[in-house]
Amino acid sequence: MRESYGFGTRKFNRYRNIDKRTLSRWAFYFLMLLFFYMLMTGGFFSRWQPLFMIPLAIAVSMFEREIGSALFGAFCGLMLDTACGNLFGMSSVWLMPCALAASLLVMNLIRPNLVNHLWLVTVTCIIMAFMEFFFKYLIWDEPNSGIVLVIYIIPSYLSAIILSPAVFLLTRVIFVRLSEKENEAVTPYMAPVSDKYKPKTGDTNEPSQSS
Repeated sequence: MRESYGFGTRKFNRYRNIDKRTLSRWAFYFLMLLFFYMLMTGGFFSRWQPLFMIPLAIAVSMFEREIGSALFGAFCGLMLDTACGNLFGMSSVWLMPCALAASLLVMNLIRPNLVNHLWLVTVTCIIMAFMEFFFKYLIWDEPNSGIVLVIYIIPSYLSAIILSPAVFLLTRVIFVRLSEKENEAVTPYMAPVSDKYKPKTGDTNEPSQSS
């Protein structure tokens, strides 16, 4: 049975790949986000809250496409602002480009492993902690800004770094179990590349096998 590799077929196959496994994968991502949001707003922590959304956004970005990663990072930022009582959308401004950068780095330079996730989360936390401290306290010359930095901001972002390995491993299990293809379990960016090198119908330039 012949297969057509024309432009229309490739375009159709691209949308057909969004199957039940992909939808289930994203459903589990959002369930994890909802669970972390409930932990942050359930009154389990008194002075500071562990920022689960940051390692989750980076972990998902390391296994998914750049557009979905950026949107999910923005949504995680909105949920983070709601849970922490920050200005709505403030965390999304920083978390969305960090998630997009993580996705692009995995696509081109690094592998989606625990070590890379740890330093990506660390860099993201440093950026977001500095921006929060600067725009919420430093520019307004708050008298107790140093106390807030030591007691609230630093422990919150440090907890996100400490908890990042567990979040990454859980995200990786979800991705591997619900991957569309076997090679996608290694990296999600290898599967679409192979379509470019598929032979067209009627291509007779294949090497002949000697008997």
